[in-house]
Amino acid sequence: SSRLGLLRLGQSSFRDIYSTVGIESKVVNAVTRWGDDLYIGTDKGLDVVDASCRNRITNDLTEMLKGIRIRCIRVDSVNHLWICTYKIGLIEVQPDGTVFLYDPEGEIFGNRTRVVLELGDGTIIASGDTGLAYIRDHEVIRTIRYSEAGIDSVILTLTEMNDGRILAGTDGDGIAVIEDGNVKRILSRLDGLSSGVILRTAKDPRADGAFVVTSNGMCYLNKDEEVFPLENFPYFNNFDVWFDRNGKMFVMSSAGIFVLDRQELLSGKNPLGYELLDSRYGLYSSLTANSWNFSDKDGLLFLPCDTGVFISDTEKYHRGTRTFRMTVSSVRLDKTFHHINRNKTLGIGRGVNRVELYPEIINYTIEDPNVGYYLEGFETEWTIVPQRTLKTIVYTNLPAGEYRFHLAVFDNNKENTLESMSYSFVKEKEIYDNRWFSFYMLLVAALVVSWFTMFIARLNMLKTLDVQRKELELARMQVEMGNDTVVAIAKAVDAKDENTSQHSYRVSEYAVKIAREMGFDEEERENLRRAAQMHDIGKIGIPDRILKKPGRLTDDEYATMKSHVTRGADILKDFTTIKHVVEGARYHHERYDGKGYPEGLKEEEIPLYGRIIGVADAFDAMTANRVYRKQMDFGYVLGEMERGRGTQFDPEIVDILLKLIREGVINLEELYPEIKEAAKEEQA
Repeated sequence: SSRLGLLRLGQSSFRDIYSTVGIESKVVNAVTRWGDDLYIGTDKGLDVVDASCRNRITNDLTEMLKGIRIRCIRVDSVNHLWICTYKIGLIEVQPDGTVFLYDPEGEIFGNRTRVVLELGDGTIIASGDTGLAYIRDHEVIRTIRYSEAGIDSVILTLTEMNDGRILAGTDGDGIAVIEDGNVKRILSRLDGLSSGVILRTAKDPRADGAFVVTSNGMCYLNKDEEVFPLENFPYFNNFDVWFDRNGKMFVMSSAGIFVLDRQELLSGKNPLGYELLDSRYGLYSSLTANSWNFSDKDGLLFLPCDTGVFISDTEKYHRGTRTFRMTVSSVRLDKTFHHINRNKTLGIGRGVNRVELYPEIINYTIEDPNVGYYLEGFETEWTIVPQRTLKTIVYTNLPAGEYRFHLAVFDNNKENTLESMSYSFVKEKEIYDNRWFSFYMLLVAALVVSWFTMFIARLNMLKTLDVQRKELELARMQVEMGNDTVVAIAKAVDAKDENTSQHSYRVSEYAVKIAREMGFDEEERENLRRAAQMHDIGKIGIPDRILKKPGRLTDDEYATMKSHVTRGADILKDFTTIKHVVEGARYHHERYDGKGYPEGLKEEEIPLYGRIIGVADAFDAMTANRVYRKQMDFGYVLGEMERGRGTQFDPEIVDILLKLIREGVINLEELYPEIKEAAKEEQA
């Protein structure tokens, strides 16, 4: 029967003939039925499949066309098969197997034929690479040379209108209107076409006009040859237009098949209502551009695709009842699996770095729906993907706080939810996640300032040596307490990330050694040491999800990270007992060439403390392990420091650092015991 008795689309709106028959995938350009069989034109020759669409047929014609590209296949009113090839011209095959070749040498209208059409009077017209031919009774009775008709490109599509006019869509020159065997006029972009490349012209079944598919949109050509762009059509990369028996419009495109109402499209309605038949319906291949489909009287549509031929029952493509069941079956916290309950809030330990959710969508329909998810409290927008691509969902380095995970099934337009559900969980806080912790650190700093202020005030009041001795002893204890406080603050900063442990201590050691070479006295060196130990205090205010992020920071995250220098300067601005402490915190990321931050200072404009600590900080950053990378090779680090001389770093300070390293004054094995142990293992 015409409905291919054995054809059952089953759980999909489309059926892949090539997969069913077992034919290797290839690009298909045309398909038609001749007799009881399907004749399929491909980039690699002719394939023939029987009426059941389950068996492949080979014959003299398939052998003759093996390896030859076929662009169009049509059956005329007397049951002759016409095949457009890209090597031996146009082929006519009679039911008894007799074959006629037209212009195989390309001398008349070209041996690379693109499209063939039977006119109302039985005449066949075909376009080649040099012109258009009229054929009757196996003879070419008339030709139109492109060069003589003012056409500079190949004709891609031919449509005969009710009054006998022929619309010839070209590959760049617009539409040539042919009357009585002559090109009368050419409609171009100047006449309103959105592009000169015309992929398809299709007669309007309800009016004396035509729909025009261009390379970048759709237009309508009325009976007076006035062109109207259809700007409300939602897609631009379209290939063909087909109408079912009820006038429903099917537009083939690179996105799938848009199904819509013809009248709504012509009325200019925006937004336009439509349904998109794509992979969610079972169309797991891309439609071939400028190809020729075939439809039977029962509404089966045979579609050329880039992997074969797909069949759609255009009367039964609808999805039916939307029924889904959703759940998140479990969640993995780092390496441990946990059950998750919609009615209970899941607690997550502060030390958990990786949260992996396992969603499940039980789908009772034939479609592949859009599934969306987002984590409220961390994200602001839905992530929407086809169900077939939905796997586990991973979040890393979530800060402490309360969250709600949303999961939903969306409609075809990704606008309305069909089903939804959500789960709650909370990540516990550590002491430094609380707001009061910053106030506590400021209080500690204020106490240090108070101790030093009291010490200075009491020194001025001392009158006797004995009293001075006692006060000096007290001062020594207070200085030690102050130093311990500075060290405590530095350790609190480093403790936020185990990868930067002891960072402030090492930076202070390098800075003091550099200062000694520069002639700093002991008091100045001690002052520099404490300033260096506090240079990263501003990182107290940087969220862990940014500070500990293992991957590359986004622009917004990097901007937040850079703010630690100004945060630190604000914290230390009243810390008067350590000279230049603000300079160390604020300016250690300035560059000698002026390309640093926060102020873009250059050369001597950068305070000396900032330049010294900047060199020490960069050196330690490259020689230490970081969350986003491993410890760098020491030789590479020295090269990088040398290359930064005069651009990123003060050249004098870099020279001093390199000199101290060469002389062994700065010894990485003492600061990094793991390097020494590795060297011993290597020697062993």
